[in-house]
Amino acid sequence: MKQSRSNTPNYLKYLNKKKILQFIRDNDQISRAEISVNLSISKPTVSLIVDELLQEGWIFERESNESSALGGRKPINLFFNKNAYFLIGIDIGGTNVEVGIVNLTGELIAKGQLLTQAALKKDFINEICTTVYSLLEKNNIGSEFVMAVGVGAPGITDSNQGIVIDAPSLGWINYPLKHKLEEKIEFPVYVDNDVNIAVLGEQWKGQASNKDHVILITLGTGVGCGIIVNGQLYRGSAFAAGEIGYMVTDKNEAKEEYDHIFQGYGFLDSHVGGPSIVKRMEMHLQNVTYDHPLKGEKLTAKKIFHYAINNDPLSLQVVNETLEHIAFALVNVICIFNPQCVVIGGGISKSGKWFLPKVQSIIEKHLPIRTDIFVSELEGLSLIGAGALVLREHESLLKEKGVI
Repeated sequence: MKQSRSNTPNYLKYLNKKKILQFIRDNDQISRAEISVNLSISKPTVSLIVDELLQEGWIFERESNESSALGGRKPINLFFNKNAYFLIGIDIGGTNVEVGIVNLTGELIAKGQLLTQAALKKDFINEICTTVYSLLEKNNIGSEFVMAVGVGAPGITDSNQGIVIDAPSLGWINYPLKHKLEEKIEFPVYVDNDVNIAVLGEQWKGQASNKDHVILITLGTGVGCGIIVNGQLYRGSAFAAGEIGYMVTDKNEAKEEYDHIFQGYGFLDSHVGGPSIVKRMEMHLQNVTYDHPLKGEKLTAKKIFHYAINNDPLSLQVVNETLEHIAFALVNVICIFNPQCVVIGGGISKSGKWFLPKVQSIIEKHLPIRTDIFVSELEGLSLIGAGALVLREHESLLKEKGVI
C-alpha cells in the first residue's frame, strides 16, 4: 500500500510537534500532563517531543513556585522561548528604509534606518544588507538565530516571485528584489507590498488583533489599502488589490483635468496625499488678500492639519475637502468587503483622533453597515508586519494558516 505524506510516522510526529509548540506558546506556563490531556496526545509522545523542543531552544522549563495540591515535588512548567529565533523586518519607503529585529511574539527588539535616495545612488541592496548585519552585531544575535527576512516594498509586488512590478517612488519596474537580497544575505527572503505587511502587523499586534476581516488604509504621500479576508491577505489576481489610490470619489471632478501629484498616481492619491494637501493650500494662499500666517512658509500636510485643528478657516477648508474624499473612499471599501474593522495609518493618521468623528459622520450617513474604525497606534507597524509575513510564509513550526 502506497503511503501518503500525511500518514507517514515522521509527518505525524511533525504535526504533533507543531501542535505542542503552538499550544505552549498560546498557554504559557503549562505542564506535560496538561498538554497530553488538552491535545489528546499520549504522555510518552508528549514527553519525547517536549525534550526535542527543549534541546532545540524553542521552549524552556522552570520549577513552579507552588507545590502540587497533593504536596511533594513542585511541578515543572513549560514556557515558550520568545527569543529562540528572530525575524528581520525591512520596510522600504520613498524617503527612508527601516530595518528591524523582531522576536517570535512580535516585540521590536532593535531598529536601524538609512536614507532611501542616498542609498539608491550607491549599491542599494548592499547598503540594506550592511545595515542588517550591523544591527545583528550590535545586539549580539548570531546569524544562526535568524529565521528569515520579511520585506515591504512601496508598489505593486509579486509576492510569489519576490518581484516589485512597479514602484514609482523608487523608479523600479519588474525589479527582482528577493533575488537581489538573497544574493547578498544568508537568510530566506519574503517580499510583499508595504501596505500588505502593515495590515499583517495590525492583525498580529495592533488594533485588529486576531480579527479575520480587516482593512488598513494608509495615508501618506499617496493612499494604500491592505485587505485581510477570512484571515488571509487578499492580493488580487495581479497582486494589485488595495490600490485604492486610483479610486474616483468625485465623478464630476474626475471628468475635468486635475493635477496628478506624481506620474502613475491616481485620482484619490492626487486628492488626499500629503503633497496634494500642500498644493491645494498653496493655491488658496495665492488668492488670499489678508496676511495669513502660512503665507511664505514652507508647507507640510502636518502643518496644515495643525492649523485646521486650531480652527484656521482656510486650513479647515482644505482639510475638510481631503476628509470628504477619504470618507467616500471608505464607504466604497467597507460596502465591498464588510470588514470587522478599518484601521487608519500613515503620516496623516497622527491627527486621526481629531478627524475620525468627521469621517465617521459621513460614513454613517451613506452606509447602514456598522464598522469599527480605529487609528493605528502600533510603533514599528511595518517592521512587525514584516515579521508576521515571515511567520506566515516561512516553513517552520510556527507557520499557521490564518491568524498568527
